[in-house]
Amino acid sequence: MSLAFIPSLGTAISSARPEEGGLASGIVNTSYQVGSALGLAAMTAVAASYGADQLGDLPALTDGYSAAFIGAGVVAAAAAVIAAITLRTAAPRPEAATTETARVG
Repeated sequence: MSLAFIPSLGTAISSARPEEGGLASGIVNTSYQVGSALGLAAMTAVAASYGADQLGDLPALTDGYSAAFIGAGVVAAAAAVIAAITLRTAAPRPEAATTETARVG
């Protein structure tokens, strides 16, 4: 997840207008906190349902943790596919394009 935090924060801030940079940063950081809490709760439930709640039974504990790691991997892969489909590059601003052609010409 740490590999996703910095690029997503940069994308959010660069997509916002300059006067809304603080708001964008706050929303992204709040999303990190809420998403992490919900993700941990969901993966704990998956682990417990596959046997991680049986503390004396090492194979059941391992099965539960394995199921949670696989579940987290599936969620991360789905998020990567969604990001690849929905993220797009910003179109150049018209004033930037005219300034650039004035420099060349």
